[in-house]
Amino acid sequence: SSGINAEYGGTEIGKQLIDLADESSPTKTVHEISDSDSEGDVYEALTDEETEEQVIERLRLPRLPSFFTGHRFFLHSESFPEFETIKEVTRCLITYGGMVFDHMSRDVRFIVTNSEEWQSDFETALSVNPEAKFLRTKWVDTCCEKRKAVDKEPFYLLS
Repeated sequence: SSGINAEYGGTEIGKQLIDLADESSPTKTVHEISDSDSEGDVYEALTDEETEEQVIERLRLPRLPSFFTGHRFFLHSESFPEFETIKEVTRCLITYGGMVFDHMSRDVRFIVTNSEEWQSDFETALSVNPEAKFLRTKWVDTCCEKRKAVDKEPFYLLS
């Protein structure tokens, strides 16, 4: 009590505040709790134990749909205004089972572009794989929002 009274400058008002707090406070201090609860740790008493199998089951994540499985994509980076947009589209494609190539190859089936109109450098990508189709990013966004593949036809970008 004398240490606390010193915090209030050792005044009579400080002593009265301390006495008032002691009388009206229904809570226990940390020392009072640890002294009175000698039966065991408070946290142990409040916690149920789980088996390892229960913890694994509780933490198991639901399986994601894989509607992009078998689809091979290349993102036409020059048509994206920001790197963050490329990361978001890539994340969505991979999350739902798609394969994203870091360069154009004959294995690519779909070239994802953020452009709304045909660009002259698209011809370069087609020279590597003339069978590849250009898709607007809106198709990827729509599939991810609906969590299923939607018809590609309205999202193709034609020359």
